[in-house]
Amino acid sequence: MIEKLKHNLAHYQLRREALQLVRQKKDPNIHRNASIGILYNATERETFEVVREFYRDLRSNGNAPASLGYIDFKEVTFHPLARPESDYFFKHQLNWMQKPSGTVVENFINEPFDILINLTLSDFYPIDYIAALSKAGVKIGRLESAVSFCYDMSFQNGDNADLKSFAYTIIHYLSNINNDAQHVQRNRSSHHHAV
Repeated sequence: MIEKLKHNLAHYQLRREALQLVRQKKDPNIHRNASIGILYNATERETFEVVREFYRDLRSNGNAPASLGYIDFKEVTFHPLARPESDYFFKHQLNWMQKPSGTVVENFINEPFDILINLTLSDFYPIDYIAALSKAGVKIGRLESAVSFCYDMSFQNGDNADLKSFAYTIIHYLSNINNDAQHVQRNRSSHHHAV
């Protein structure tokens, strides 16, 4: 009962805060050396490996990716998979409502990325919090997300969708967007796609 109340209160406050957010909308074209923020849960090895490959592919195609992963450790200890190209936040950085804190988190939220991609396949409040409050020009995530209201483009997962297909479907779609500014502006609020 208390957990449900905390959950509802946290989401209510987050929605209010996110709807007051002022950010500069940007063209979601990844062909112009876009700065791309990637959010993910880095606790599981398989997820970590998919995101690392995704990060490297974006970088090799001339983009400027930055990633922030959550690691479900109580203390800041060495993560066997940790790499310098990613930043991390940890379990001890979450308050009683699961709100994340720390310089790395604040810097990521305030970075005006061209594109932010939330690569979580299920709701996870600490990552959803960062996505909702990010100052990125274009925000992308799951249609089924508790914070889908904050996304400029949403992708619906099919029954068999995995993280890799989700990530690369997003990039495939972004690669094919017409650069025409009127097209982007006209369709920005109605981008919902199945994976």
